[in-house]
Amino acid sequence: MIMKSELKNVRDVMNKSIISVDKDDIIRTAVNKMVHGEIGAVIVTEKDKPVGILTERDILKFIANEKMDLDNSKVENIMSAPLISVDSSSSLEEAAGVMLTNNIRRLIIKEKDEYVGIISQRELQRFITELR
Repeated sequence: MIMKSELKNVRDVMNKSIISVDKDDIIRTAVNKMVHGEIGAVIVTEKDKPVGILTERDILKFIANEKMDLDNSKVENIMSAPLISVDSSSSLEEAAGVMLTNNIRRLIIKEKDEYVGIISQRELQRFITELR
C-alpha cells in the first residue's frame, strides 16, 4: 500500500517507458506498436524530438471519418499536437487538473526540457484511489 506521505509528485507514478513513432510513419506502424505494447498512445517524433501524441481516440476519429487507409496515411495527419506536459515535480493534483482542463487522458512528464515519462488518467486514478 502506498502511503500519502510517500507520493510527492508525478515522478513517483509516471511510466518511464515512452514508445514513439516518427511523424512520417504510416498509421499501421503506430497501431502495431500500440497493440504489441498493450498501450493506448505513442509519442510522435520528428528528428527524435517529440512533436505530438497519437492516441486510440485519434485513430477512432480517423476510422469514423471513413479514411481507413492505415497503410498510406501518415501519423502526422491524425496526431494530437502540441504535446501537453507537466514537470516531473508537479503534484498528482496538478497533473489531474491539467488533464481535466485540456480534456486529455495522457500527460507527458518533462524534466529539464526533456520528456522522461507519461502518465495516464487510469494510472492517476489508481494511485489516488490507493491513497484513500
